[in-house]
Amino acid sequence: MKMELYCPVRSLAGHDKNQYFIIVSDEGEYITMANGTTRKVDDPKRKNKKHIQAGKTPLFAALPTDEEIRSELKTWVESHGYM
Repeated sequence: MKMELYCPVRSLAGHDKNQYFIIVSDEGEYITMANGTTRKVDDPKRKNKKHIQAGKTPLFAALPTDEEIRSELKTWVESHGYM
């Protein structure tokens, strides 16, 4: 299943469980994701698609900077009542 780039996702398993990220690339069975703090755009986290819950709407049209990711994720999480 192809996932939309730059959509927000929540990690469901692993040491990063319940943390939010942005999809940076789709690699078949895996995605890479960044949150702008612990995982930067230039060193994204690789994760199995089974272990994430993805949002439906992309937050960006093109690859964002780490600062843009931090800001937009914070706003998105707060506006959806996840914190």
